[in-house]
Amino acid sequence: MLTVSNLTKAYGEQVVFEDTGFAMSSGERLGLVGRNGHGKTTLFRLLIGTEHPDAGTIVTPRGYRIGHLSQHLEFHEANILDEVCTVLGDRRDTDGWRAEAALMGLGFGLDELGLPASHFSGGFQIRVNLARVLVDQPDLLLLDEPTNYLDITSVRWLERFLRGWPGELIVITHDRRFLEKVTTHSMVVHRKQLRRMPGTVEKLVEQIATEEAVYENTRLNDEKKRRQEERFIERFRSKASKASVVQSRMKALEKRGRMEALDRESDLAFRFRPAPFHTSGMLAVEDLSFGYPDGPRLIEGLSFDIDHGDRVAIIGPNGKGKSTLLNLLAGELQPDGGRIKSSPTVRSALFGQTNVDRLHRDNTIEQELMAADPDQTRTQVRGLAGLLMFPGDLATKPISVLSGGERSRVLLGKLLVEPSNLLLLDEPTSHLDLESVEGLLRAVDEFPGAVILVTHDEAILERMATRLVVFDGGRVFTFESGYRDFLDRVGWCSEADERGGGGPTRGGEGGAPKAQPEPAAVRAPARPRRDPKELRRLRAEIVQARGKLTKPLQRKVDTLERDIEKLEAAVAQLDADMAAAAEAGRTEELTRLAAAAKRKRGAIDTAFDALQTAHDELERVRADYDARLAELS
Repeated sequence: MLTVSNLTKAYGEQVVFEDTGFAMSSGERLGLVGRNGHGKTTLFRLLIGTEHPDAGTIVTPRGYRIGHLSQHLEFHEANILDEVCTVLGDRRDTDGWRAEAALMGLGFGLDELGLPASHFSGGFQIRVNLARVLVDQPDLLLLDEPTNYLDITSVRWLERFLRGWPGELIVITHDRRFLEKVTTHSMVVHRKQLRRMPGTVEKLVEQIATEEAVYENTRLNDEKKRRQEERFIERFRSKASKASVVQSRMKALEKRGRMEALDRESDLAFRFRPAPFHTSGMLAVEDLSFGYPDGPRLIEGLSFDIDHGDRVAIIGPNGKGKSTLLNLLAGELQPDGGRIKSSPTVRSALFGQTNVDRLHRDNTIEQELMAADPDQTRTQVRGLAGLLMFPGDLATKPISVLSGGERSRVLLGKLLVEPSNLLLLDEPTSHLDLESVEGLLRAVDEFPGAVILVTHDEAILERMATRLVVFDGGRVFTFESGYRDFLDRVGWCSEADERGGGGPTRGGEGGAPKAQPEPAAVRAPARPRRDPKELRRLRAEIVQARGKLTKPLQRKVDTLERDIEKLEAAVAQLDADMAAAAEAGRTEELTRLAAAAKRKRGAIDTAFDALQTAHDELERVRADYDARLAELS
């Protein structure tokens, strides 16, 4: 469907791609990962034609349409439903329901479909663009960090939608769970090359790591032999009787060439500085209430405690009050009712959604880090910049030229200057790449104080959260367990009643909501409410039935993954043995090892096919039971 060959692209002396390429098969859903600034977005620009390669070709079939999630916000229609329907043309009468379904799946209420795009915040306007490209159904869909603009329930809808995508898909995201749920193949931008294979990102990264470990071992052995040869040459260079041997070895050494050491890629490797705290209780939230002027009550009668070492996640759809609650806890907002009592020794650090915008564009990275604490020495600031992956003169780059991910790293660095024992983090991973996300999570894991986190990344929630504050179903409540337990025992409301009766305001959490005009769309009829006990019983039955089906499938997936790991390790060992046999001239052994490696690689391909089948069946069963649980709401 799409073939990229011999691709080369550079910006001045910075080479992004060097004689690389890939090909996609029909129906392939490809997850594209790599370091920020290494070429992922550049590849998208090359594919859609806004930039051109320096060399190489990009070939698609005749009439093949490529669609992408545009960050350019330009709207001309009277309302968002009409905006999305513009891509349907003459098919609006028959396919207009697709536009409604996409907008509602992405978090818009039924009575909001008749509102103009200007009524909504920038994040929700991006959702309109996303709905438009989904409804348009291009042959190849390009999505660059689509989950950055979505809440949990919308991400879950998008996962289900994309699993049924009829064409090809390439998605860039830092959300590992999203990649696992949606993609069939993975591709990484690594050392100016595009590496693609079936399966998950983890498998691809492991394979590259194994190959580079083999290369490094081979290089070190080669260097050792080279030094031995050089010592021999140096020792016998002046002896006439050894002249022919020395000359022969010199030519062989020159002909063999030298294996260059691989450049080491840096990781985000900082640690938060913990401030001492000698009691357990840090914060006590008592009967907290808050609402913006002329807007809905976002929080009513909320009470909970924060203890030292807690890992609390605030979850829920956008616009319901998650960031507002975090700002209340940080003291940036004052509650309407109730109170927040904190221990005198609490020292909090806030990473907020709008804090990145507070960086001074004309300052350098070094100046921003210095401004956070003028008592730092320049050496200390440069050391911190290095930990944030801005070594050396990179610390002198101005904020204005940094990507979103780089600005997030600078803001994280400013949090490190002052010791703290309470971290308040609002979507800290939104603009980080996968490796940086992992570095941040390691730092959070090692932090001994309390952490309160707002995130829509379900993998992070399952890994980190031990308690939840949940905004859902028009109320806010606490859940004294982890996210997986929440899904199994409570689950998300469908929000059908809210969407039919006015819907949440989309003006953003940080300001007063805009007044909503009379809805242009027809209100959905209110559904009769079921008895809560009956709902819990039915939900428990569905969860139990789901477990009976998914557990054996999950065991099969786990077994296949272990088998593939063993086969890949065996292939790596065979490759190393072949290198040694070739070096020693053992032809028969080399032939035997090559045949064994070929058989192992065939077994890996077979196992990957079986893994894909088992994984697809597992996802189908989960999606079916998730839909049944949603119907109960």
